[in-house]
Amino acid sequence: MSTTRRRKTKAATPLPAAALPEKAVVPSGVEGTPDVATATLTREIAPPAPAAEKTEAKSKKVERRRTPRETHVAPAVLQPPSGDASFDRGVQVQDLSLGGVGFRSSEKFDVGEIYRITLGKGPLFLNARVRIVNCRQVAYRLYHVGAEFI
Repeated sequence: MSTTRRRKTKAATPLPAAALPEKAVVPSGVEGTPDVATATLTREIAPPAPAAEKTEAKSKKVERRRTPRETHVAPAVLQPPSGDASFDRGVQVQDLSLGGVGFRSSEKFDVGEIYRITLGKGPLFLNARVRIVNCRQVAYRLYHVGAEFI
């Protein structure tokens, strides 16, 4: 007993409208003297979507953070949890929330590392332990780093 499989054939798909030329040249050869006939092809172009719909789609980004993020640009200092002052690294805080901090640095940080961040002076002073959860390069020697408070 033999089984044969039939191969599914794909139906010919038409070219997209963008691939069609504005004018097509069609040879209409008459005994060695090719005449050239031109034909104008038309294509239907959908009107562009209104700008309001485009901006709505972008603004419906899902927020995954547990606490709202507030923009807060200020200098800060990172050091290892041991408090070794010889390792102090200056960073620029970009945003702050109850769950963590986002900052920019000229150095790359490894995900999972733990540091102590010191931010502010006087009554608005923050000294907390953080764990690096994200580090991505945004320019040459410029990294955007996300850290959560632990």
